Amino acid sequence: MRRRTLHVAAGLLALSAGAACLGPYAILGQALDQTISLGDQPTWIQATPEQTTLIVFAAADGGFSAPFTLTTIARDQSTVILAGSYHFDGNQVILNSTLRYVLRNQYNLPVTQRDGAQRFDIDAGSTYLYSRDGGILTLDGSPSLGSFAYFPDALVGLKATSQTEAECVMRVFELTILSSETRILGFNGPAIIQYTSPASFNGTLAGSVNINVESLLKPNTTLDYQSFVDFSGFRVDGIQYTITDLDGNGNTTNTVYFRMTIDPADGSGPQTLIAGQVGYDLGLVSGTPSSGTYTLTVDAGQSFPMSYDVINTMDVTPCVSTPH
Repeated sequence: MRRRTLHVAAGLLALSAGAACLGPYAILGQALDQTISLGDQPTWIQATPEQTTLIVFAAADGGFSAPFTLTTIARDQSTVILAGSYHFDGNQVILNSTLRYVLRNQYNLPVTQRDGAQRFDIDAGSTYLYSRDGGILTLDGSPSLGSFAYFPDALVGLKATSQTEAECVMRVFELTILSSETRILGFNGPAIIQYTSPASFNGTLAGSVNINVESLLKPNTTLDYQSFVDFSGFRVDGIQYTITDLDGNGNTTNTVYFRMTIDPADGSGPQTLIAGQVGYDLGLVSGTPSSGTYTLTVDAGQSFPMSYDVINTMDVTPCVSTPH
């Protein structure tokens, strides 16, 4: 079932005594956004039918270490993000993870029983043999990560001239959406009520996403993407707006725009590979889309309506070329 659960279920009324005045830090007792912008840095991607993995290394800028993020999105949309710092020791790279974000697929549970997006403080180190061969990055070690392609190169064939192609583009678009949701603490769970005090979350590379829940008794929710970039060259802007009753029945509407840019080898500056918009017209039952459509429209191209369940299976391999 789809993750667009932006509501407060009836069971949350038990929390109403005092909850309405709580700010975004009070329920979870921790700062909401610890994302450090990594700047305009390359993203590396590995895609299989079972999961997609993306890694970003910030530039060391002459220092000993620098930040990194490692994002894994499973076929069922469950997402894990590791964040921390890395440094080189000869031809080895050492990843020191200090944060772990988790958003599990819990659509078999009522919203009031879901964990929602969580963040854990961890202390985990992994060492990999690091090698680059053209546009391929290989990280050999334990646990194995394997080989990755440069994100813009992997997406260079991205197009939407048929229904099948458009549905794959929709799943590529969703990589950014899922990544953003995983860092919104409490997302898709009862702690979503904390965003009656609006909060802003940084993109890993640039921009932000802002979340606002209207009130405890009117849990209408706005997600506002502003030049949001988690993966190199793929930017999203626009608004998802969800109206629900206290049982999570309602609809998600509005439009989010996307643009994928690449940097030609001749240094002529960024060029648009593909751009367009995703329109939402989804019917919600118990907080999860159960009817309706997404409509993907490519600039100067066609529009493709697609079923509400098109992204239930997150497999981007039909349109993303990466080593396995």
